[in-house]
Formats: sequence, structure tokens, C-alpha cells
Amino acid sequence: MRLFTFVATVCIALSLMSTAAVAGNCDERAELQALALNIYHEARGESEKGMRMVGEVTINRVASLHYPDTICAVVYQGCQFAWTCSRKNKTPSEHEAWEQASSIAKELLDENVTSYSHLATHFINKHDIKRLPRWARKFTKVGTIGEHTFYRM
Repeated sequence: MRLFTFVATVCIALSLMSTAAVAGNCDERAELQALALNIYHEARGESEKGMRMVGEVTINRVASLHYPDTICAVVYQGCQFAWTCSRKNKTPSEHEAWEQASSIAKELLDENVTSYSHLATHFINKHDIKRLPRWARKFTKVGTIGEHTFYRM
């Protein structure tokens, strides 16, 4: 049992270190990968428009003074996005959804937009929450797409 606990602790530590390394070494390839992973894990069951909106939230956070200034740092900042805190395997397993998320991420980065007109910086997925977060009552609701509701600060 002690060996299992030790191995689990080492795995968690290595995971956290690699996340920090990804956030700290954010070249174009790493930004594309982080954005695609965020879109995939947060919105793979949504329409293309919903997936794109989740990507836009990530980019809007980069443009905000309240968040880090790279996509990698925004995606891997604490537990801002549920999938980054999960101990589940983070490797995309749904090929079609991964291809779509990657394509949307590439389009968003190729557009070279610093922020989008709706300026959404937050979203909730009504299936992932038991009650509305406090911030959702303070922020401006900008719309709903599928299961996601989007807000701006």
C-alpha cells in the first residue's frame, strides 16, 4: 500500500510539474495544443459554434488584465477549467471531436484577434454544476449555446 501511495504521489507531482512547464514554455505549437485541448475537454459535445465560443473565452482571458497573458498560462491556471484539475487521462480519445477542436483552435489563432466582441470570459455547463456560481450573479450574461452559458466580467 505504501508503494502505491508513493507512486501516486510521484505521478501527481510529475503531472503538476509538466503542467507548469507547459504554461511556462508557450510557443505557437504549445498555444495551439492548449487551446485545442481546452475546447475539446470543455465543449466536445457542443456544436461548432459552442466549441468556438469556449475557445473565444480562452482568448478573451488572455486579453484581460485579470488573467495571464498566454493561452497556456490561462488554460493551466489553477482549476479555472475543470479538466485541468481532473486526474483522468487528458489525452483526447474521440478522434472526430479532437480534429474539430484542433481545427477551431487553429482558425481562432490564425484570425489573430486579441478579443471578441461579446468579451465573454467565463462559461458554465449546466450539466457540470449543482448550483450557479457566485460570479455568475455578478457578471453579464452574453448568451447560451447548447449546454453552455457565457458571461463577461
